Amino acid sequence: MNSIGFEFVQSLSEELSKGTVKLPSLPDIALKIKNILEDPDVSAKQVARVIGSEATFTARLLKVANSAALNSSGTTIKDIPTAITRMGFKMAHSIAVAIAMDQVLNSHSMGKLDKYFKDLWRHSLNVAAFSCVVARKRTKIKPDEALIAGVLHDVGKIYLLARMEEYPELTEDLQTFEAVIAEWHTGVGAAILEAWRFSEDLVLVADEHEMLDRVPTNDQGGIRFEADLTDVVQAANLFAHAIEQGNEMDPEWTEIESFKRLKLDEELIHEIMVQSKEEIDSIVSALQG
Repeated sequence: MNSIGFEFVQSLSEELSKGTVKLPSLPDIALKIKNILEDPDVSAKQVARVIGSEATFTARLLKVANSAALNSSGTTIKDIPTAITRMGFKMAHSIAVAIAMDQVLNSHSMGKLDKYFKDLWRHSLNVAAFSCVVARKRTKIKPDEALIAGVLHDVGKIYLLARMEEYPELTEDLQTFEAVIAEWHTGVGAAILEAWRFSEDLVLVADEHEMLDRVPTNDQGGIRFEADLTDVVQAANLFAHAIEQGNEMDPEWTEIESFKRLKLDEELIHEIMVQSKEEIDSIVSALQG
């Protein structure tokens, strides 16, 4: 690692250990929706009033509600209360967070890092879509929870890229740049989701989705043999990287512990990666706007 990379890492490490790292705020509209959905007595009309305050959100939410993945009936949904009732509060929240993150990423140019940002966002949407499908096919985990986990799994990378604006020399050394991102994005992502008061399950996804040898634990601290949310996102992350690089299934995936817990054999992997392509594309297209 070059001296600039070391300086960046040292500064970040010090901030994280002291708790002084300046974490980004959750975008206002996503925060409003998150807060209103925490009220157990909230109605679809009340949620619709918050979402309807922003035209961009209204249009995007309707597009998602009418996507092939969520609207199998084919009947066009034209109003927000119906859309929210159809997709559920948690899915509405997941989509609101996805749209807010998209707005943050596209709110300013990152110069040299622009392409990296766009590729990262496309990857996040691919992982969200695959997570949604894997959760529905292989677990009892709700697809809406898997969707938001996929959207947010690499939030640490987004923050690190934004911070690297302060260290332009770092982006000149591709090897150091990629090493810093790879080593630090999980811990930073977990810290951000903790600061945004997301669930422990989502924080764990950010922290452990790259750990192929992870051993999940249950509430009593014992070994968990059932697949958890991090397993779902880990599998989805590998699927997304493969299709983005034009690759097919890796036969060694079936030896990964998360794949074993998900009971994903070669036939099921092929089904998700190939036969579910239309559903995956539908979710990604709807989230992209």
